[in-house]
Amino acid sequence: MKSSSKKPSPRASRSTPAAFREEHFFNRELSWLAFNERVLDEAARPELPALERAKFLAITASNLDEFFMVRVGGLQLVKEQGLRSRDDSGLNASQQLKLIQERVIAFVKKQYDLLNQQLLPDLQAAGIRRMLPGELTPHQRTAAQEHFLEHVYPVVSPVAFDADTTPVIPALQLAIICRVKSAEAEAERHVLFILPPTLTRHVLIEGADGGQFHYLNVEDLLVHFVHHYFPGEEVTGSVRFRVSRNTDIAVDDESATDLASEMEEVLEQRLKSPAIRIEIEEGAPRALQSLVKKLCGTRVQTYDVPGELDLRSYMSLAFIAGFEELKVETWPPQPTPAIEAGESIFTAIKRKDILLHHPFESFDPVLQLLSEAASDPDVVAIKQILYRTAKKSEVISALIKAAQAGKQVTVLVELKARFDEARNLERAEDLLQAGAQIIYGVRGLKTHAKICLVMRREGGRMVRYCHFGTGNYNEATSRLYTDISYLTCRADYGSDASAFFHTVTGRSRFQHFDKLSMAPFGLRERLLTMIASEADRAKQGEAAEIMLKMNALEDRQMIEALYKASRAGVKIRINVRGICCLRPGVRGLSENIRVVSIIDRYLEHARVFYFRQGGSPAVFIASADFMRRNLSKRVELLTPIEDSAARKRLIQIMETTFADTSQTRVLHQDGRYLPITTEGAPFRSQEVFAKEAAKRARQSNQAPDVLIPHTPKGADEK
Repeated sequence: MKSSSKKPSPRASRSTPAAFREEHFFNRELSWLAFNERVLDEAARPELPALERAKFLAITASNLDEFFMVRVGGLQLVKEQGLRSRDDSGLNASQQLKLIQERVIAFVKKQYDLLNQQLLPDLQAAGIRRMLPGELTPHQRTAAQEHFLEHVYPVVSPVAFDADTTPVIPALQLAIICRVKSAEAEAERHVLFILPPTLTRHVLIEGADGGQFHYLNVEDLLVHFVHHYFPGEEVTGSVRFRVSRNTDIAVDDESATDLASEMEEVLEQRLKSPAIRIEIEEGAPRALQSLVKKLCGTRVQTYDVPGELDLRSYMSLAFIAGFEELKVETWPPQPTPAIEAGESIFTAIKRKDILLHHPFESFDPVLQLLSEAASDPDVVAIKQILYRTAKKSEVISALIKAAQAGKQVTVLVELKARFDEARNLERAEDLLQAGAQIIYGVRGLKTHAKICLVMRREGGRMVRYCHFGTGNYNEATSRLYTDISYLTCRADYGSDASAFFHTVTGRSRFQHFDKLSMAPFGLRERLLTMIASEADRAKQGEAAEIMLKMNALEDRQMIEALYKASRAGVKIRINVRGICCLRPGVRGLSENIRVVSIIDRYLEHARVFYFRQGGSPAVFIASADFMRRNLSKRVELLTPIEDSAARKRLIQIMETTFADTSQTRVLHQDGRYLPITTEGAPFRSQEVFAKEAAKRARQSNQAPDVLIPHTPKGADEK
């Protein structure tokens, strides 16, 4: 077994320049918790429809699960190993864990106050009601019992345990421990139930009036009918709980000989990794609560939950059929006018570069590129990076079809993509069976770049069609995340794309590209050069400006470069969805930096970087955030957008985003994110993007009012 827990090493030296002190940096973990608090604020907005608020509540629960499994798990390892390293804000692991627990206790209270006092009453008033077993009519109870005996009883088995045995409790699954007493014996025993995610969480109750959705939670159903498991015995108590485990365990691919097998072992190891959080439903017998803590470890963070466990289930509830009045008006993805109806994607790209703004514009052109490439006899090869894919992926289907058609298909499938390892193993095997050439990532790094290259013979020469993006090749998330796609057949971009794939798949020595920049070899340096260039212009009295849009800003070197640019007089605007360790608005340090965060219907995910450059702007899209892991520990791509129309549109997208007064929170130097107060109607950028996309689509489908013929030009006009 060559897997290993990640061991964050203590900082080798903390030669912090006097100009940049610990108080100039926010703690990463607390900044992330502030992001999740902003998401919860959306669930608390009374003007939003109830099911939309339920969706945001579910997102906060899912976010918090991942935070504990990854970030808190890593900090716990550091603490247990006795390492005394401090982060850039000056906090060691123990201090961070203490502050995290204090913050999460307050957060969980806010979650359940919102659920119990606002959301459940609002849903019930609209006909969506969680019922308890004691509220059922005799007829409903009989129907519920039939459902239990048919769908739950045969699936869920009790597991008895005692002081000498420790049952396996899977992470993030609802668990119930019952205390059972036999009529023949005085002694009591304990049994464990694990509710698998394959069971329906919300069991529909018969007899509700039309237009209503009354349901029981499956754990309520099991506890109510648990006596069926123990005929002639008495269940004297029960406790419901849920465990989060440390997933900060990764394959040691530096010494792995078979990465796929090693990854399978890591996935098995995670099932029994140390517990880091226990959620216990309030009101359970104290003795059973103590038993749960004993089984999971005494040093685990424990949270008493004043309500039902696992609020992620409200995501499925948010999308139940009907109840349209409780949902937001849809913004369907629109077709791009850059591609005419029935037109080949290759013809459209040859005519001009295509920029797409998802999900306001459909992801279909990207799928069309792969679909056409799979069946086009002139296409000879497809090369692609896959990090996270949809469950039923059209991307994978097209690549399989292309491989089966005899085309050279080379796919780098990143097996180390956290939480998608199992799916990616399966997808890689499907592609292998079809005849594709598969690469399991790059040794020592994660490959996070978003790139697809299609090689096509045209007129005796090879034309390279490229897709560069900021998001994954995932049709599902392309409808939920804001991202940028760029399609081009420019020869220099195609040449760089070929060189990139040779580098990552063939162990080729890294070569500098003409257009692209690649992490970990040059992407950071190019960005630092661009920031320094703006600072130099400001020092010379020129107008200097930087606009950055990303998901996280954590890397110390990048933050220090931005501080220096601010001191030089560069006007800097930063849109960071989540983590931001930069402290804006500090006099003499960052007074020229404004940081905002937007939480809206779609997850802000695009990475776009703008540098004024004396009035000849340089604009880039990227797969990387300003995080150390992206810039130094991953294979990422930075793509310059040189097409004038595409560049102009990206700048407009950035300006529109920074003009948002509806969903924007401004980060202040004390760490608070405060909404913008403005007179008049609020300006909502995502709504503007949706309306603009719909308008462009309508205009492209309209016949012209006047037919204008093309006539020959006179000799003097030629």
